[in-house]
Amino acid sequence: MHFGAFALGNLWLGGAHASADQSDRKSLEAESRRSYARRDFNQTLDLVDELVREEPEDARYHEMRAAVRVDNKNFASALEDYDKALSSTPDDALVDRARLLAGRALAYEGLSAWEGALADYVKALDLADRGGQYPDPYVLNSKGNVLASLGRWREARQDYLRSAMGFQKAAGFKDRDGSSASRLDGSVVASSNAALALVQLGDEPAAIKEMQKASRRAPGSADLRAALAALYWSQGKEAAAESEWNFACDRISVGCSRYTDPDWLSRIRRWPPRMVERMEAFLALASAKQLTPM
Repeated sequence: MHFGAFALGNLWLGGAHASADQSDRKSLEAESRRSYARRDFNQTLDLVDELVREEPEDARYHEMRAAVRVDNKNFASALEDYDKALSSTPDDALVDRARLLAGRALAYEGLSAWEGALADYVKALDLADRGGQYPDPYVLNSKGNVLASLGRWREARQDYLRSAMGFQKAAGFKDRDGSSASRLDGSVVASSNAALALVQLGDEPAAIKEMQKASRRAPGSADLRAALAALYWSQGKEAAAESEWNFACDRISVGCSRYTDPDWLSRIRRWPPRMVERMEAFLALASAKQLTPM
């Protein structure tokens, strides 16, 4: 079970309210679901605001609004909603509280409040375990990201490995659309993160081996291709580096342009400092050879 804010869509699907206004609220929920699917977060917030006004003590509506606020990068307001939802959720509702804490941790991450995020992820995983749930691989990967932001790379790598294993064990899981693509994608990201952590820990040969293995499973991963290009270049394997880079740039739909931005790499993608340095060195030298896209 995934108990993080990634499961936001499920919040609109259940929970009947026995009152004269039940039909109106269901209509509002349906419209907010459609608006959210369009990623029209401002309209979604307007609709959920109305739901909160009608049922100000309903934890579910505060959770809905908090999750949308996180997507809309209104992290401080999201914290307020998560706090309200938690205060309205019984202590013995372990899985519900785990989900809310995982969501609140994302809001803390948005504010770069790493210690607060870490505390919430740790508690969320503990509550979920006590509630009989398996460790959520999405949450484990997010916890790894927070540990990485705190410079605790060895611990981060362990969470990334646990996350990747969790995704792999859920290989038969199907999303609501009947696809298992999100689980494969999650496994690839977690495996890539674990290998990147190895670079920061000083073991580039082992990191390359892990990236090569992951890339064979996911040949369309621009992240792995770009990372391998930078590492090959640092080892003097120019032909291999150029091959990986050009594949990422020319044959993968997302392309490679984001990997030319060191701020995006370190702040958004959260590559380790040593990997960002490797990429900057690769780009500086490769530009002279006019590799695409420079």
